[in-house]
Amino acid sequence: MADRRSRYVPRRPYAADPAPGVDTQSAASAPQAAAPRAAQVSEAVGAKSSVKPRFARMPQVDVDDAVNWLLSGKRWILLGSVAGLLAGAAFGMLAQPRYTVYTDILVPPSNLQVVNNDLYASSLQSDAQVLEVESRMRVLTSGNVLRRVAERLDLEDDEEFVGRPKWWDVRALISPKPASGDPLLPVVRALSERIKVGRQERSYLVTASVWSWAPEKSVRIANALTEAFREELVRGDASGAAQAAQTLTDRLSELKSAVTQAEDKVQSFRREHNLQQSGTGQLVSAQSMGQINAKLIDAQAREAEAAARYRELSQARAGALDPSSSLQSPTLTQLRVQYAELKRQVESMSLTYGPRHPALTTMRTQLRAIEREVLNETARMMTAAKVDLDQARAALKSLAADTAKARSSVSQDDEAQVRLRELERDAAAKSSIYQSFLVRAGEATQRERVDATSVRVVSSAAPPEQRSYPPRTLYLALGGLIAGFVFGCALAVAIGFAGAYRRMLRET
Repeated sequence: MADRRSRYVPRRPYAADPAPGVDTQSAASAPQAAAPRAAQVSEAVGAKSSVKPRFARMPQVDVDDAVNWLLSGKRWILLGSVAGLLAGAAFGMLAQPRYTVYTDILVPPSNLQVVNNDLYASSLQSDAQVLEVESRMRVLTSGNVLRRVAERLDLEDDEEFVGRPKWWDVRALISPKPASGDPLLPVVRALSERIKVGRQERSYLVTASVWSWAPEKSVRIANALTEAFREELVRGDASGAAQAAQTLTDRLSELKSAVTQAEDKVQSFRREHNLQQSGTGQLVSAQSMGQINAKLIDAQAREAEAAARYRELSQARAGALDPSSSLQSPTLTQLRVQYAELKRQVESMSLTYGPRHPALTTMRTQLRAIEREVLNETARMMTAAKVDLDQARAALKSLAADTAKARSSVSQDDEAQVRLRELERDAAAKSSIYQSFLVRAGEATQRERVDATSVRVVSSAAPPEQRSYPPRTLYLALGGLIAGFVFGCALAVAIGFAGAYRRMLRET
């Protein structure tokens, strides 16, 4: 090695050196001719050296030089390899291990369809469904969920989550976390750093990873996380339903008052315009008008019948004793029978006795008496017919007046009923809105007590067989050995290169 160093010369050619293939004697025979040229070269070299730094000229290195440097620095290589091996093994054995568990959760974008027309409408658009799943993923790592986990597992008393940072924790020394009055806040921060959530492409399957210093603790945290996540979704749905129910209930009092006022207006308008309804829902005035029209038609029929009867009696008065006369009554029938019998006897006796015979005179007197009775009965019947006719006409006249009055009242009621229908439509619309709000408020109140969450755990967390950090001690030792070997080789080459550079500077 000493011989190699003693015979090392720089590889850079100078102007004073003879060119290859040139005879040294011929070159020496012309010293005077080469002197001006050497002076120019010296001036140029001096000018360059005054401009460029001295380290601009680097020694040339070949493979033999590098091998010799590595051989001369084998102690550095061995030392670096041993140091890297020990450092890797020490880190693997002394570093705080981490145990990571994984749980798969199916997070559909919509809840279970418990009732029709649910408060939470489900969208059929794929973009909206993806946004819904992404939002629920954010809920999985939200502060409310992490706080539930911390409270359920009493992590505020766990040294892993609230202990002081280690002396080698450079990140904690550089950026210390400010103190907080909330004892759960440091736990929530620690959990947020230890929980990672991801979703597989084109699926609603969400994978949550949790790590801690103990495998059983990681499993407990993962299970508590899924339970807290589901409870948070249920609480969110219940809170939304309760808010909707409260809003609807607050609105119900106003709607009820509006419906009451509208119905009062309808009833007041009915009373003011006497628009009372019957049991069939028809206005009393219209119903009375119908009844009066029916009575009027009946009265007209009776009046016509009475007038016809009176005319018939007036025409048949002269032939009252004729049995075929239209004048019929039990008295007239009896008188006609008596009259016919006496007349037959008178005609029979007229053939036997003379006109002044006492028996014949008596019978004729009886005939005249019967005729007078017939005339009296006929007059009585005419008087009765006249009374009936007058009564029918009076009733017809009265009903005609009532009909005209009812027709005027119905006309006024029709005009008022237009406004009444408008008031009834307004009352019906407000009542319909009130009924829909009332039903919806009841549904929202019941929806608050229904768990319609469709989130479920597909793969529960299981204790890991080995730690996730740091890697195995064997792998760390091998990595440290390789890194130490590389560092030792680099250090040996750097030392050899530095020595060569110094010798080049001394020789030049």
